[in-house]
Amino acid sequence: MVATQLRLHEATFRAFGSNCRVVCDVNSSVDFAISRLEDLESRWSRFRSTSEVNEVNSRPGEWCEVSMITADLFAAGARAAELTHGTVNPLMLHQIEHLGYARSHEHLDLSTSQLTASISIDPGHTGAVEVDGGSVRIPHGTGFDPGGVGKGLAADLVVTDLVEQGASWAMVSLGGDIRFAGPAVAKVAPAVHIDDPRVPGAVLGATRLVGGALATSSTVRRRWNADGAVHHHLLDPATGMPSTSPRIAASVYAPSAWLADVAAKAVIINPSLGQLDLNAWGAEGVAFTQSDTIDLGMPVLPLEAEAKAAS
Repeated sequence: MVATQLRLHEATFRAFGSNCRVVCDVNSSVDFAISRLEDLESRWSRFRSTSEVNEVNSRPGEWCEVSMITADLFAAGARAAELTHGTVNPLMLHQIEHLGYARSHEHLDLSTSQLTASISIDPGHTGAVEVDGGSVRIPHGTGFDPGGVGKGLAADLVVTDLVEQGASWAMVSLGGDIRFAGPAVAKVAPAVHIDDPRVPGAVLGATRLVGGALATSSTVRRRWNADGAVHHHLLDPATGMPSTSPRIAASVYAPSAWLADVAAKAVIINPSLGQLDLNAWGAEGVAFTQSDTIDLGMPVLPLEAEAKAAS
């Protein structure tokens, strides 16, 4: 449907340790988007020793001067913790590293127990991220993990840049976060598939987006083996350990990708969160347990009905 109305240009590559896809109707802007994402990753990756994030993490308790774009990342992390009342905590870097996630996910060993995890650690809610202009500070004993907030914010920034450069239709898909923008998006209203996490390769249905972002988070992905146990990346701040919530996945629509990502993680980790909570954040979604699909206000049509509605 989109292809018949707009001539689109795209690129698929790796960024932020994830598969990334950039699509827009201005060919020259695709290369710009790739360069922009590479710059953001160099500033924000916890796996790059020279990143600004690692500079801050090396100096807990001290005010650190960073670029304004990196200060925005720390502010988004602080806002995530505030909105979710600590359910999503960006200061749990030491916990995730002690559990074995100390290198980029594609290099983790998913089948053997070659990593060493020290899991007798305290939960990471010992203060908050502070931001003052271009200066940031994290509490002693903590480390900042950009995680999904970083990927979502990167998608938001790049899409905004593409539209400012003249794109009428732009999409950035980055590690489960999909961000749309541009005046033509509302006219086209692209359909996005919602996968069923309980059945590999299965699709629950589709939802139409007129802008904004869709983020999907799951405890059945980004798993690794350490000390004979399989861990996942969604930590419960109450325990400092991987979440044991019955919810295994969620897809959330929100105005921005960083917020959609935060909300998706929050409704998994805290199963008491429902549609009203998402609505208070300007979001809606769907969550999954092993046996149930939980309606959180986002319309998801079966593929057959979606195809009929689009015709």
